Amino acid sequence: MSNTKIEDLYSLYARAIDEKRYKLLERVFHPEAELQYIVGSQEFTCSGSEATNYFKDFLNLCYWTNHLIGSPNIEISGNKAFATARVQAVHQQILKDGTVSRWILRGSYHDHIALFGDDWLITNRYCHTPDEEGEFLVDGVEIFNGIGWTSKDKISF
Repeated sequence: MSNTKIEDLYSLYARAIDEKRYKLLERVFHPEAELQYIVGSQEFTCSGSEATNYFKDFLNLCYWTNHLIGSPNIEISGNKAFATARVQAVHQQILKDGTVSRWILRGSYHDHIALFGDDWLITNRYCHTPDEEGEFLVDGVEIFNGIGWTSKDKISF
């Protein structure tokens, strides 16, 4: 079986969060998925059905993000898979005074994935990014409910 559809999951995930198209996460995570993120000094857990709101609340504090995800290492057994991928993520925030803050993370995703019909979905994710530069700010930053750095028509239909 080809790994392409599982590899595409990682690209879709990065697109969903970097382009603030959070509804796309429904095509990445199974609704009952268990997600645990330890990202630098931040930590949260949620289900797949809660992911949209968790990511939105967190990433709307960013003007721009860039999640560079390495090619996943994938093990497939029947209709289940396990994959790991390294990630480097930059989070750019704009403070109310106009200055810029950057929070840079390096770590990895560890995912249990299952086949549902023709679609692979993540059913369990452990994300750990122990290498951190800067800090994620929650006070005194501008909020960007949509893409701050361009218009939607530049990145999609």
